[in-house]
Amino acid sequence: MGKKIIVLSGLLVLALAGTSFGFGNANGVGYFALEVPPSVTIAIDGRGDDWTWFDPNFIYGPDAMIEIITGQMPPKSDIDMAVMTAWTGTNRDNKLYGFVRVTDDTLHIAQTEMDNGWLDDDLEIITDADHSGGPFRAEGVVTGVNGQQFTMHLSTPGGYVSPYGNGTWWMRYQAPTEIHWVDALAQAQATTIPAGATTGTANVIVNYEFAIPLFDEVLLEGEAASPRHNMTAGEVIGLTYQLNDADIGDRSAQLATAAENGAAWDATFSSEYTLLAVGEYDIQTAVEASSWGKIKATF
Repeated sequence: MGKKIIVLSGLLVLALAGTSFGFGNANGVGYFALEVPPSVTIAIDGRGDDWTWFDPNFIYGPDAMIEIITGQMPPKSDIDMAVMTAWTGTNRDNKLYGFVRVTDDTLHIAQTEMDNGWLDDDLEIITDADHSGGPFRAEGVVTGVNGQQFTMHLSTPGGYVSPYGNGTWWMRYQAPTEIHWVDALAQAQATTIPAGATTGTANVIVNYEFAIPLFDEVLLEGEAASPRHNMTAGEVIGLTYQLNDADIGDRSAQLATAAENGAAWDATFSSEYTLLAVGEYDIQTAVEASSWGKIKATF
């Protein structure tokens, strides 16, 4: 019984002290990223079979998000998502990992201009590694340095194809050419079920998977001049997911972990992720099911 009380109290303290209550978080508390176990290696292939270790209690979806364009969350029969976030420290490759599975009643990927992916079905990953907040800045352009807005998009032949990696990853909006060196460091893959789905395909699953290094600042001078962020257990980073949905024509909905619109250009609006170490996120194995339900209710 004593172990159960200690574990329960420990998680509540982590949830309340490890995050700033209600600051920028659509769920009102904050989110969690899980350390990748030593025995697990994640291949960025858009399949998701490397994520079976991930505790399902830390998978987030629309119920832990808000819609920030109209304020009306679309039904899950229209658009649904499941977000898993993980990390590794300096004892490994020191990267942020993500796997996002989206189910969409109608796929729409018609854009060809890299900065306009948000008008399509598209996933945004917005980072503020040192949780410093503030407007993005890069020589007067609203993007890039202290916080970064990246897009994952299904690349299409003759259409939307980034010059980096396999074409699915891009820093926007209107980022200067000199800052795109950071895109080359991303591992990213987007796949569909059924394979080959395109605009107009009904009942599609889109898998977005990525692994990226984080930087406290992404400087125009390049990687060597930019301070790399070293992820450590217990710290809180700024991280926001925004999913764009466009059934016919331009975007009609945007689901976000941030509490309000603004994270795409000002890290002050970012949601927060606490990094949990191996051994800290399997707490439900040490508490009764009823107690775990109460813990989840505090999130």
